[in-house]
Amino acid sequence: MNSERKPGDESSPGSAQTGENVCPDCGGSGRLNAAPCPTCDGTGRIVAIVGDA
Repeated sequence: MNSERKPGDESSPGSAQTGENVCPDCGGSGRLNAAPCPTCDGTGRIVAIVGDA
């Protein structure tokens, strides 16, 4: 997993109580308006907090 944060990440990858999730803006496609999604940097995934950290 890449340790670099994307704009849509709620926390850094690998942090406690986080998990990978589908990007809410592009729905996991990685594209918006024929361009890479700015929220997930075109990966279709974000890091979301899954616990009550």
